[in-house]
Amino acid sequence: MSTKQKSETDQQQFWKMVIETWQSSGLSVRQFCKKESLSEPSFYSWRKKLTGGDSEQDNQHESEPSAFIEVAMPENNSAAIELLLSCGSILKIPAGVDAKTLTTVISVLHQTQLC
Repeated sequence: MSTKQKSETDQQQFWKMVIETWQSSGLSVRQFCKKESLSEPSFYSWRKKLTGGDSEQDNQHESEPSAFIEVAMPENNSAAIELLLSCGSILKIPAGVDAKTLTTVISVLHQTQLC
């Protein structure tokens, strides 16, 4: 393989990685290129070479931001024990709490006359 062919292959691999990173970034092409110090015209040129043309994803990124945001939800939000305190508050105790901690919490609640 000639040096020129190897250089072209290295560039293809580099730009393929760049485009995949951009696609998962949620940024517009302009924002992404600025952040990564990349040439925007080079980005478009390589994307066209590698994907066979402009993608609709660009139009989505260049337009107004999406009204949706990604939110991570906790796996389990339920408490193993819920105590209704005399002041009206609810104390939620998760499953797996050790006995010493639970004893200390109940003792403090009893001393402060909340339970």
